[in-house]
Amino acid sequence: MDIRSILPFLLMQVLCACAKQIKSITIGTIVPEDNSRLFSINRVEPAMAIALEKVVGELRIITDRNITIHFADSKCNVADGINEAINFFVKKEVDVFFGPCCDYAAAPVGRQIHYWNIAMVTPGAMARDFAEKQHMFNLMTRVGPNMNSLINFVTTIFKTFNWNKVNLLYDPDGQSHIVNKYCHIAVDGLHYGLTLQQQHYFKFDNINMILQSFIENIGKETAGMYIVF
Repeated sequence: MDIRSILPFLLMQVLCACAKQIKSITIGTIVPEDNSRLFSINRVEPAMAIALEKVVGELRIITDRNITIHFADSKCNVADGINEAINFFVKKEVDVFFGPCCDYAAAPVGRQIHYWNIAMVTPGAMARDFAEKQHMFNLMTRVGPNMNSLINFVTTIFKTFNWNKVNLLYDPDGQSHIVNKYCHIAVDGLHYGLTLQQQHYFKFDNINMILQSFIENIGKETAGMYIVF
């Protein structure tokens, strides 16, 4: 995803909404400092500066408001993300949150903003649970890919080919450079999304166990029908 292409549009929508009520607009951006993360501060900050210049300068959509962007390190951590959000709120330094992006950091912030009545926009928060808009995450807007889209895609394939049995093979900590426990989040969504398929569960503690038990536990009944993470 090209951050530069979406941020001007997001800023325009958010700032126009805020500008109807207040003279100054403060954006609290909570993303990790770790540059191995997709949405790190060093990647997001220049993109937001470009977007702000377009909205305020080039396009002149907002011309009579002072706009400030604050950054804080979420560390992609469940505790640090909400801690930084609380700091912004207590100091009255936030009118809208951008991020957190990592699922475990986004979850507590997404729940808390309901009581603060502050909106949150994030390209992350991919887990299926974040689609619960009615009661829990009603002020969170996700603008990136998410597991709900993946579930719809996979279930459509299964229905098309009339596949009724599935084995989900995954490493719970796999692809953690994207978000922590990315594969676990993906498979959790698929597990609850594949309601019409017969699912089996096996635990392998090491590679040798997988090799020894592969044929016995996986079997020929589902051979060729795997989703591997």
